[in-house]
Amino acid sequence: MDVLLKTEENLSVMATIPQDKLMIETDAPWCGIKATHAGFNYVDTKWDVKKKEKWTKGATVKDRCEPCHITQVLEVMSKVRDEDPETLSEVMYKNTLKLFFPSEI
Repeated sequence: MDVLLKTEENLSVMATIPQDKLMIETDAPWCGIKATHAGFNYVDTKWDVKKKEKWTKGATVKDRCEPCHITQVLEVMSKVRDEDPETLSEVMYKNTLKLFFPSEI
């Protein structure tokens, strides 16, 4: 998903996908949202970043997409789509259940 958030055109396409077809992911450990990506302008949540050799607890590794970055992906998606992030995350959670765990819905 992070690669999808790279250009304005990709953001526009993502905004047109029906809610019932959306899921969310990161490209961990690669392709984090960078300052050069169009989606970066929609990111509010940030973490302290350290080079791999200088990593400390509570920081993320520079140039690596971590699982916690799913929050940033949600921020971008919800802002571009002009949707409430809590509502959108619930919809995507249910979509994930439908796809991977249909007996649980």
